[in-house]
Amino acid sequence: MPENTQIQDQEDVLAANEGLRTENTRLTEELNAANDLLEAAQQELSALTQRRDELTQQLANAEGNAKTRGDELTRLQAENEQLKSEMAQFNKAVAAEVCKLGLKPKATDHKEVPSNTDLTPTQRVLAAKGVNSVAELSQKPQA
Repeated sequence: MPENTQIQDQEDVLAANEGLRTENTRLTEELNAANDLLEAAQQELSALTQRRDELTQQLANAEGNAKTRGDELTRLQAENEQLKSEMAQFNKAVAAEVCKLGLKPKATDHKEVPSNTDLTPTQRVLAAKGVNSVAELSQKPQA
């Protein structure tokens, strides 16, 4: 009987060993597949990191350009306001000189152009002349 038990134990050990070998092979294949996935994920991460860095640089450049353009816009708006002021002073000086000559400057007859941009050009002229229709304009005495 001892021989039979020993052989049976040996068969059990061999069967267990074969089961463990099969399990080891399966786990090795899963590990290799996981390593392949990890490598692919690391490559994708590397590519995405590089793209992020490029986009960060582009954003910094765009923000710098926007700030520069904003500063330029502010400077040009201030310059425009100064030129408008100088033009108004120039127009007053010209009007004063024209008045000294005994002439009435035609520009003083006009009213301010309305800021409503929905008006047609004809409506704008009528509004500038202070009338509501072309008929009224034709009846108005010309200066």
